[in-house]
Amino acid sequence: MPVGVTRTDDHTAQITWNPTADDPSGQIAHAIESGRLAAALAALGARTVEDLAGGDTSSDAFRAILTGASSLQADLERRIRTLVVVMRNQGATWAQLATLLYGDADKRSSARAAYNSGLRQLGINEGQADADDDQ
Repeated sequence: MPVGVTRTDDHTAQITWNPTADDPSGQIAHAIESGRLAAALAALGARTVEDLAGGDTSSDAFRAILTGASSLQADLERRIRTLVVVMRNQGATWAQLATLLYGDADKRSSARAAYNSGLRQLGINEGQADADDDQ
């Protein structure tokens, strides 16, 4: 993985990447500079809703975290759908994709839905997504 995250002490980490090779469209830089990465990490790490905004329980604080985290989530979901299409086209089975996505090989229909969404996102005609392949 070209992007690196290194823990430097108990509560500090350093993110390193090559802007040309790893982030040519500036998405990583934008996620950091816009506060979206911080919002997503705050949402991930908080034990309670009150902890989310460092004790600030105003609607504005929650709105900022929700907006930042959901925006980053949407970007990641688009990228994940693309990766599902790539992996499926490289031979991954529905069960393998379901395990990677959901930790459950039985969620093959959900993996197929992610694949079909990825095809639509890429502008590729869905057709029949290997209906006879239940692996």
